Amino acid sequence: MTDTELSTMLKDLADAPAPPPRIDIDRARRAGGRRRRVRTTALVLGCAAVVAAGGVTAVSVSRPSVPAATDAVGTALPPTPDPSRDPIVAKTGFGWLPEEVAGIGYSVGAHGDTTEAVGRGEQPPQISLSVSDQEPPVPGELGDQATRIPVRIGDRDGYWLTSYANDPLNHGQSHLRWRTPDGRWAELLAFHLTGPDRQQVLVRVAEHAVFADRPVPLPLRIAGLPGTFRLEDGFLTRRPDTDGVPWRVMLAYASNGTHAEITVSVPGGRKTDYGSPLCTKGNSLQACVRIDQPAAAGIDAQSLLDRITLLGPDEAKWTTHVIG
Repeated sequence: MTDTELSTMLKDLADAPAPPPRIDIDRARRAGGRRRRVRTTALVLGCAAVVAAGGVTAVSVSRPSVPAATDAVGTALPPTPDPSRDPIVAKTGFGWLPEEVAGIGYSVGAHGDTTEAVGRGEQPPQISLSVSDQEPPVPGELGDQATRIPVRIGDRDGYWLTSYANDPLNHGQSHLRWRTPDGRWAELLAFHLTGPDRQQVLVRVAEHAVFADRPVPLPLRIAGLPGTFRLEDGFLTRRPDTDGVPWRVMLAYASNGTHAEITVSVPGGRKTDYGSPLCTKGNSLQACVRIDQPAAAGIDAQSLLDRITLLGPDEAKWTTHVIG
């Protein structure tokens, strides 16, 4: 990520009308650019996880169907999501991705609802997919001279949004928007892509984008989550070269004016939690809980931690019935 991109994202995050949950800087950096769009439109999340496998020039993955949608490891996903049971419900996904993609991550909540295809490295290639009811505004970092370059995505109209009239890919920070079949606006944001024909690659990704609700399996169950808890942000990230672990789950809740965070990962990796969360290990995973004001939340960190069951690192055993 460039210095300009980072400062823009952090500025957008700071300008938000409500204080964000206490999350680590790496998550805030990735999410700040998305918050701008969330403040003006109700974005909905991408879905149908896939982990790209090697190929000659690209990876092809099956378009999800009901009820045969699959997650990152091919596990069947229920066709009807229940947000009260699974905190992360994805609403769009990738039907085709280039081979440089190594995994799929998700974010929902105040920092934006997206599906993100991520590659390897400290500055990994990434393609983020989101959808909104209204056409998103022009991002502030593109300036007043942003240019729309028309493009066809299948039989739908769309456009590249760029600061450079002769460069649809905007010097490698690409914005591609198009109308979905139901009239909403889809958007692909791409950074750090490599290889030839990047423009054609992104058009192909867009043509195979999937728009359907799917719950995302997670590696934990929480018994008896307090009724006052409301999800502010949820993340399933896959950035091993940044986090030091293959994946990380974070659920941030608000309750009576205070904040609570639950993080789950394979033990190890870089420290991402501020303060001193209470942690436990089990079934080859680690769970950590931090609650700013236990009296206001109605539960302390140990009590919440005691309600968590860790399901292990095998993603085939993860569940979409997280709560309850």
